[in-house]
Amino acid sequence: MAESAVQWAYRAQKRLGVHAGVPSFNEADGFDGAHQGARMLEYSPNGALLAVALEQGVRIYEVQDTSLHLRHELPVAKTIELSFSPLGTYLSTWERPVKHEEGTQVSWSKNLRVWDTQSGAQIAEFERRQLDGCFFQFTADEAHCVRLAGSELQVYAPAQLAAGPVGRLRAENIGTFQLGPGAKPSVAVFFPEKKGAPAFVKIFPLSALLTASPAHVAQKSFFKADKVTFKWNATGTSLLLMTATDHDQTGKSYYGETNLYMLSARGDFDCRVSLDKEGPIHDFAWNPNAREFLVLYGYMPAKAVIFSYRVNLIAELGTQPRNLIAFNPQGRLFCLAGFGNLAGTVDIWDRENLGAGKRATLDASNSTALQWSPDGHFLLTGTLSPRLRVENGVKVWHCSGALVHVFMVDEMYQVVFRPAAGAPPAFPAAIPAAPAPSAAAAELIAKKTASARPTGAYRPPGARSAGTSTSDYLRRHEDLGAAPAPSQAKYTPPGGAKGRRGKVPGAPPGAPPAAKPAPKPAMGAADVSAQSAEAQTTEKRLRNLTKKLKAIEQLKERRDQGETLEQTQLQKIETEQEIRSELASLGG
Repeated sequence: MAESAVQWAYRAQKRLGVHAGVPSFNEADGFDGAHQGARMLEYSPNGALLAVALEQGVRIYEVQDTSLHLRHELPVAKTIELSFSPLGTYLSTWERPVKHEEGTQVSWSKNLRVWDTQSGAQIAEFERRQLDGCFFQFTADEAHCVRLAGSELQVYAPAQLAAGPVGRLRAENIGTFQLGPGAKPSVAVFFPEKKGAPAFVKIFPLSALLTASPAHVAQKSFFKADKVTFKWNATGTSLLLMTATDHDQTGKSYYGETNLYMLSARGDFDCRVSLDKEGPIHDFAWNPNAREFLVLYGYMPAKAVIFSYRVNLIAELGTQPRNLIAFNPQGRLFCLAGFGNLAGTVDIWDRENLGAGKRATLDASNSTALQWSPDGHFLLTGTLSPRLRVENGVKVWHCSGALVHVFMVDEMYQVVFRPAAGAPPAFPAAIPAAPAPSAAAAELIAKKTASARPTGAYRPPGARSAGTSTSDYLRRHEDLGAAPAPSQAKYTPPGGAKGRRGKVPGAPPGAPPAAKPAPKPAMGAADVSAQSAEAQTTEKRLRNLTKKLKAIEQLKERRDQGETLEQTQLQKIETEQEIRSELASLGG
């Protein structure tokens, strides 16, 4: 396997680095690594270039398998964000806007710049005050690019950006848009709710925006949509969109309400994706084969379901505390991860053998980044600042679940695999064996194995004093084994030594000794504890049920007085008979 397949780059507070993959994991040549205070790094989508935003300017490197070569240094200081076009022909940079005041005249700096990566020349600049949505969206062949400016979408020819738009869509209240992939791309445009009118999404062929009167081919309207997330499939023929509100009016969720919809780019199919578990949609993702998608939804533990592109149910994968989906580039494997406030567990599934369950489970606790390698064999997880400022670093895992490399760097901010040009290589029919771990990974594995093993034989408390070994303790007690156990010794009452039987004090001479009454069978401590625990549990349950009945009676009184109750309160009233039946069974 070529090392370039799993090359990766990282950015930390005091350095940058590019590392080769299996088996050496060596640092690439030609990159000095001492770029302190770097603000951003970005690979071109074909993996041929790497851009680094530094305090004094932006550097563009040519990337080879094990080395880098500086191509250009762009004179644009304090760049915060970078974006390459699909073929790496253009690089866009964004720095914070600067306000200029000259008397009554107020103007803003042109802080969005577009550069030719071959010559290093700036070809256009624009004013973009907000970072969100500031960059142009390019078609896959870079023939056109689209941006949102005010109340219109503008289409440009990238080679003549400075000449102005070659097409446009003028419309009021445009919220956001997403240009789809494919040879004949479409544009999805979101219009938020306004003055009581519902929100809606329209799909336009990009070619229509080059005409005088653009016409849409698909439209979907809906209420409860303050914002939307678009995801096109790989061919640009189907669109998934998730609508979200900032607040849930039903009061069931603190995070608002989410819904998922499907639209065809041709306008011949649209529907809402029906989800059978209450709660938010945590993530959704298309399989790279463009024929199916996976959704994680519902209150934790979340449910995972695979649907076809026509929203037919394919498989249910059960419920787990997971909130992130990632397919490998071939669509053969996918992982479900629980990051953020979850434990960091990552499950790897084989799409061609779902019946066997998850193939591997990784412990990637405290991770904030996850990405598949271009060959689909490796998974990268990273613990990054500023979310966590300790134990920052990278772990590289094989798709079989084996840890193959570990690299730790203080205050690491970013880590990313180098993309590959063209279609991903075919994934083998059988999941391959994992390569040998690097020295750093082997050391971590050994530490975890040692900490999981007991450190020695069990020593009872009496043998734990200084200078007493377990063998000495056992030998001493074996020597005392000839003495009868206390339970085996014959009982001798006080004054009854030498076989004499005790007398009852105050009895007349010659009276027979008093017979000792037979002891009552003692109740064991376990029996007492069990009975006590059971009684406490029953009593606690009775108190809870009585409390619920009292609350129901209060709700019924409020209902009978004409007060409008919430749905959850009405559902609570419906449980009255069930609670009374349980009370009766407990003797309440």
